[in-house]
Amino acid sequence: MQEILNKVENEKMVFVEDFGKLASVTNLSDKKLCIIKTNFKDINRIKKFCKNYPELEVWLASEEISRKNILAANACGVRNVVAYPIETQLIHEFFRKKDAPVHPEFHSENFLRGLKIMIVDDNKQNVDLLVETLSPMELQISAFLKPKEAAETVNLKKFDLFLLDVMMPEISGFDLANIIKSSALNENTPIMFISALSDPENKIRGFNLGSHAYIEKPFNINVVRSQIFNMLKTKSLRDALYDKKETFMAMVTHDLKSPVNAEICALEILLANQKSSLDNFQTEIITDMLSAAKYMKTLLDNVLNKYKIENGNLSINPARHSLEKLITECIDEVKYLFGNKNQSPVFSCSARNSEAYFDYIEIKRVLHNLLINANEHGYRDSRVELELSAAAEVNPAQRANAADVLILSIQNHSHMTNPDAIFDQNFREKSLGMGLGLFIAKKIIEAHKGTIRAEITPDSCMKITFTLPK
Repeated sequence: MQEILNKVENEKMVFVEDFGKLASVTNLSDKKLCIIKTNFKDINRIKKFCKNYPELEVWLASEEISRKNILAANACGVRNVVAYPIETQLIHEFFRKKDAPVHPEFHSENFLRGLKIMIVDDNKQNVDLLVETLSPMELQISAFLKPKEAAETVNLKKFDLFLLDVMMPEISGFDLANIIKSSALNENTPIMFISALSDPENKIRGFNLGSHAYIEKPFNINVVRSQIFNMLKTKSLRDALYDKKETFMAMVTHDLKSPVNAEICALEILLANQKSSLDNFQTEIITDMLSAAKYMKTLLDNVLNKYKIENGNLSINPARHSLEKLITECIDEVKYLFGNKNQSPVFSCSARNSEAYFDYIEIKRVLHNLLINANEHGYRDSRVELELSAAAEVNPAQRANAADVLILSIQNHSHMTNPDAIFDQNFREKSLGMGLGLFIAKKIIEAHKGTIRAEITPDSCMKITFTLPK
């Protein structure tokens, strides 16, 4: 060790092989680095020493390094735990560092105030240290020692950042990250792992789960604070840009609805009142214009409904209606779209009673979206088959519940080949563009406590089926 001292700026560093020898060291306040050889039995005395010299960087050197010892050192304020004998390069690297830059005044940043952070670590000392580290930022911090409790909370409350330990009982940090990514509220919330596990395999696994950082324990408080600060700053800027774009889209969509509705009314009046004076070519042009206007109205409705769904404002107002009658009405309203591709919608109903309690406007939106999807992605000169039935007629074992559920299936030969992804709002089928119709249909059916699914049938048809409780 003396050889190391001779090679570095030893006037700025002190090394002791026994904690008790620190009492004889003078001018400790002028030192930059203090290395203490320890077996960790004197950890409480070291903790007090670190508290008395907060500006002094303290390292522990030991022949016995374990996760437990690293966590204990971390909780005491020790900056680093190194193996003994110490590698000269570590000390050289320390003294090569420039003076640390002045840390930003986190509390002065308005965007931080009130952001929600979840910390999950089964070690209370680690949680307390992180809470203390983040306290200048004026964040709302939820800390959990039990990952199971944290897993329940991610489905109830939206957060802006998750800080997760990796090695925890019952649920690991990696498993908890999967739960977070599967939750409706927090699937896009950033995750950072803070762990004593430093092997490349765990780091890669963390990044593969979408982690924005993998911080090794023991960590430098200022470095972690800076990482979290910049992560939240980036997220806030991204959210602000997204909100501006979404607000603009919502305004434009809302403003377009009135002229589109007016165009539909005008074209319908023209067809109804002047059809006898129009020749076939004129009638065909007006009919195509009406079909296009109705299609645009559906697209605008989908965009506006997306905002309702994402803001939690989608509400249904059920009343008693005939689903069979509504399906017939919807088919008639999109007949011009089907006519443009020479497609034939064929509807059959085997349910003795198709009446149910549902929101007429929202289920009509579902039917329009499914019919337009079949039209857009179906082949020209093909059939679109719709079948309405009761649960018992599909599955005799459920005859006792036959009066409770209606089932509608729509199938046709289609270009679409990925039934598992079509209800995702970001789904893009090759060269066919991106739509929100099926995403919105799924949300509306789920709001009615129903289910919806898609499959490829043995004869290569795309079949979409939804259930509607009566």
